[in-house]
Amino acid sequence: MKLSSLYYIVVLSAVVVLLSSIFNQGFAIQMEAGISPAKNAADAAFTGDRIITLKYPANSTFAQQLDGNKKSVSFTINSSDSNNGLSAILEKINQKLLSEKQSLVKFENATLDYRATVNGGPTSATISYQVKLHPAITNLVTESNGSSTSLLDIDWRSIALEGPLIVNTSEYGQIDINQPIGALEKLSPEIAAKIQNTTLAESFNTPILNFEEFGASMNNWHFLFDATGAQAGAAGFGFSVTEGGSKIVSIYSLGESSFREGTHTVKESSASADIDGVTVTVNGLTAPPSGQMQIGGFSQIQQGGSGGTEHLLVSSVAPQGIATSSGGFPIQVLLIFGAMMGGVAILVLVKARK
Repeated sequence: MKLSSLYYIVVLSAVVVLLSSIFNQGFAIQMEAGISPAKNAADAAFTGDRIITLKYPANSTFAQQLDGNKKSVSFTINSSDSNNGLSAILEKINQKLLSEKQSLVKFENATLDYRATVNGGPTSATISYQVKLHPAITNLVTESNGSSTSLLDIDWRSIALEGPLIVNTSEYGQIDINQPIGALEKLSPEIAAKIQNTTLAESFNTPILNFEEFGASMNNWHFLFDATGAQAGAAGFGFSVTEGGSKIVSIYSLGESSFREGTHTVKESSASADIDGVTVTVNGLTAPPSGQMQIGGFSQIQQGGSGGTEHLLVSSVAPQGIATSSGGFPIQVLLIFGAMMGGVAILVLVKARK
């Protein structure tokens, strides 16, 4: 039997969706959280990514320093060590939440994974960054009616840290984990010094730990709930989000790009400067957001508070007749959207390597 052209489109789209998911795992601003109202806590992870490409003439001083440079900086620190500076970063986050969002939520007991790599060639060098902050988050419940309903503060999802954030490491000494210049000073200190006080510096001073895009209204997040709790079992969080009796799991996700939820694109920046008698250009790529929150119980968005702050009202049972998803597109349409996003992911990688 001859297969229809739609079948081929769907199959091709599915392949590209798979490819795009692979690419997006390596290049995406990510926020993932498992939230247990019963424990008044969340297990969360915030991952910031950045790709910066320097272009310069062959045989220039930049080429002499960067051609063949394949160095990397990689380490993990834990806030249980009071001397490495991570506890001070958590305190800064908590102060920002209180002063800017009037939130009593606390970030604590965190680990931080940092990696930066340079890949230098005769006329260009790519520096890639990934910073992952994995905190426990507490004091989420602002109101509670016993074990039946809880009102959750979710303003913490869009934290944005500015300026240098210095940590102490045994391998590299002090390093700024928030601004790309920090790793460049370790990977190629001569180049870092040449870039400072030029128009290229802005790209290397733009914060990595900026998760403001996750502050999009919760009405723009895709919503579904699982009445069986099966999705929670595969999440891999530090505890069960369904702890406390409810088997329902509410799932909010951002980053799919659709008519309803909107589109999310790569952010690009560029600049050039004359250094040592030649023109050097810089191109920066910041990934689009990809976020998911899993919550134990049935969740509904509640408007209110100062500045239109949103909360989530979570109950242990779901109302009758509630749709399981805020989307509802046919699978063929979703696959075609996935193919489009896969193309974007591939384009990002191609641009970074030009």
